[in-house]
Amino acid sequence: MKLKKYFLIAIIALIAQNSFGQIKNLDDVIIKTEELRMLTQRIAKNYIMRGIMPNDAKIKKQMDDDAEAFSETLINLTENALNEEIEIELQKLNLSWMLMNRILQKKYDGAAAAKVVNYADKMEKEIETIADMVNQTTKLKSVKLLRLSSNGRMLSQKLLLYYIAGKAKIRNKEIPQRFEDTKAQLYDVIKILTKKSEEDPDLKSDEGVLMYVEMIRDGYDKVRKNITLKSKVHPKTANMIVSQMTDNFDLLTNILYEKFN
Repeated sequence: MKLKKYFLIAIIALIAQNSFGQIKNLDDVIIKTEELRMLTQRIAKNYIMRGIMPNDAKIKKQMDDDAEAFSETLINLTENALNEEIEIELQKLNLSWMLMNRILQKKYDGAAAAKVVNYADKMEKEIETIADMVNQTTKLKSVKLLRLSSNGRMLSQKLLLYYIAGKAKIRNKEIPQRFEDTKAQLYDVIKILTKKSEEDPDLKSDEGVLMYVEMIRDGYDKVRKNITLKSKVHPKTANMIVSQMTDNFDLLTNILYEKFN
């Protein structure tokens, strides 16, 4: 019964978090900021997936939906910027997004895909700077935990982006190293989340948190065994495997949000 309860809470929270409602507190700010980081990776990944599977309508729809979500979230954050410095950084991000989105609207080709990968990397770093600035405004434990969980969500899609970019033979000599670095960063996030779920009094007694952390660990083991630079897993299969872990990070984030709000 308790597990069903947590699945229901997670689904309700997921719907609520994706409704682009009014930003109420720092937890909302950090979740939406980190969501932008994830969306940059998933948008770039789906652009390349469209090149591999041009007739897959679901991939195009997700890319278009994510692009719309990115724009709406960016507007929301800019309108509710915590200070002038953060607002300026968000405006810089908006310029990068406009340039990347211009490429996304054009027909797929390898050269454009290489530019999209680089824009995704550039924008992710710009958003991380903004998240760091938000983080400096508070010592709230909830913000730290939400950022950690959301970071795992982003890293899982970033790993997938580099895997698929490699399979599509995108011309970028940095992709193999970026893939390995991202995989190591993802492992570190999971290790920290596991430790916190075992030691933090607010987390170790929460069945929902423990369940999703365990599911994320299991998902990473599956990724580690199947998604390597030399593996022959089809991009569509890799997308399914990794995106399941992304969803679990998303649900964990929403469980944590509900817990602290």
